[in-house]
Amino acid sequence: MPLSTLSAATIASWEAETGPSPIHGLGLELESGGTIEAHRHHRGQIMTAPAGVVTVRTGGRPFVIAGKKGVWVPEGTPHEVVASTEVKLRNLQVSRELGPDLPTSVCPITVSPLFSELLHSAVQGRQWFASGSREAKVLDLLVLEFMPADDVVFNVPEPRDTRLRRICAELQKNPSDNKSLAEWADTAGGCTRTLERLFKKETGLTFAQWRRQVRIQDAIVRLHLGQSVTSVAYDAGYENTSSFIEMFRRVTGRTPGQFLDA
Repeated sequence: MPLSTLSAATIASWEAETGPSPIHGLGLELESGGTIEAHRHHRGQIMTAPAGVVTVRTGGRPFVIAGKKGVWVPEGTPHEVVASTEVKLRNLQVSRELGPDLPTSVCPITVSPLFSELLHSAVQGRQWFASGSREAKVLDLLVLEFMPADDVVFNVPEPRDTRLRRICAELQKNPSDNKSLAEWADTAGGCTRTLERLFKKETGLTFAQWRRQVRIQDAIVRLHLGQSVTSVAYDAGYENTSSFIEMFRRVTGRTPGQFLDA
């Protein structure tokens, strides 16, 4: 039965039962809107979603996980999860000893058919295994097949300034909002030039760039939900589909359809 909430305390208890094994595999389901509280692991974690769409947030950055896209979260990194749909998750924690060359920072990963099957086998397999065993060879091949993906679309840093956070929260709720920064200044406080300067200083992006990234993130979730490109384009605040597709291609290097198939 899909879970509505998974607490950090429950996760900690599961890991205590597992002990210091080299891997810890877990498959679980979340209902639409379900959450996993912010937590961390002492092993690195590979997370994929064979069915459904989920967003992993860590360090103020969102990673949309679905289909052929997964995420790697290094050991000790706090992260939380929110399900956009009912979702099936596949999680595999891997000790640094087994994957010394795996990334030391969070990154999206490409989930090829082979990687998906190897991950499924590792999650279902034993937590402890002998060197040279089938389980060990599966894990060796899984690490070899590990492939980081381009993370440009995940660059949506969170500002610290209270006024900017107010603006950003509203845009995340409604990415299609086309109000200018001057219009936002009337409700959030501050002058336009000050807010623009703070956006660049605290996020590394201009206001327009930040809003575009939020729209890309929202579009990726909607596309994975099976919504049409036309519907997604209008919901993102674009007057026509071709303008949206061009923006999407310019940012991600692919059209929406190519992005889903990559």
